[in-house]
Amino acid sequence: MKGGGSFKTAAIVAAAAVGDGIFALPYVFYQAGWLVSLFYLVVLGAFVSAAHVVYLETLEKLGEKERLLGLARRYLGAPGFWAGFIAIVVGLLLTLVAYLILGTQFVRLALPAAPSTVGFLIFWLFVSLPVFLDDRHVVDLELVGIVCTAAIIILIFASAWPNVVFAGVPAVNSKNLFLPFGAVLFALAGWTSVEPAYESRKRSGSTSDPWRALAVGTFFVAVLYVMFASGILGSAPAISPDTASGLAAWPVWKKEILAVFGLIAVATVYLPVSREIKNSLEKDLRWNRFAARSLIVLAPPALVWLGLNNFLVVVGLVGGLFLSSQYLLIISVGRRALALSPVKRFLLDLAAGVFAIAAVYELWTFIVH
Repeated sequence: MKGGGSFKTAAIVAAAAVGDGIFALPYVFYQAGWLVSLFYLVVLGAFVSAAHVVYLETLEKLGEKERLLGLARRYLGAPGFWAGFIAIVVGLLLTLVAYLILGTQFVRLALPAAPSTVGFLIFWLFVSLPVFLDDRHVVDLELVGIVCTAAIIILIFASAWPNVVFAGVPAVNSKNLFLPFGAVLFALAGWTSVEPAYESRKRSGSTSDPWRALAVGTFFVAVLYVMFASGILGSAPAISPDTASGLAAWPVWKKEILAVFGLIAVATVYLPVSREIKNSLEKDLRWNRFAARSLIVLAPPALVWLGLNNFLVVVGLVGGLFLSSQYLLIISVGRRALALSPVKRFLLDLAAGVFAIAAVYELWTFIVH
């Protein structure tokens, strides 16, 4: 692959992965230990990159317009399709719940005198009304969100300098060894980036090994996350599960800038996720527009009001259970579609085992607690 093509593929992966899961990472680093958290970033980064390569090679081999759900129907039958549909759509709905909780915290950061219910309603209305607009009005919002998230990272890292170290944070906290899995996977996952990467490679006619570009994109994201976590740990007066609610003692100017960028970042990720759910409901299940979009608007606040209002719990559930299930689906499809060497099969089976154990553990933890 030419250098420009490799860079574009890496950028596509990074753009899809950099999201609002970043705000759970400082708390995870603080509670589980910086060494444990870095270990998860490295290991899950490798597993995620491997799954992305498998998915890309599957798409390139078949050369058709089918994507993950279509491939699941082809290779795993109706049960595979419905399992994938539930994992993707329910996972995305819970992702909206996490963003709704986080966006509310940014509203409260900008308007500290406003009651939490008011902040919740403001953000919910702000991100819900555009759901009924056409796709052409929101197609470029991902880029805006990435720019705002990058601005947040640079602001926090630069303002915390030179206190961007893990001083006071244990290397390992044996009581929370499994805490990082869901949050780190939520932050790293970006398998939807593989589809535009495939289209880009197809247009350029590239047939080279995509491993390096996909790995570089994931590695770049991991570096940004370490910068953010170290910056928060070196400057925030309190470390909270959503980061934003622990910054009340920051200077007013800094809080206001962070609140504005944070609101834009969360909102511009919220809308494309809404679009993915809408497309699945309207195109795969043939729901009418009003029913599909009403579900997207009403289900997240209903789940919050029913008690699913802990940001870290929701992020862990989405990452540990639903994203793990999505990656299991990718691996299952790839093992059936590709002629893999014994070594590659072993590595994929190892990754699948880790994802399966994590999904069961996260479900058990959620039910028990």
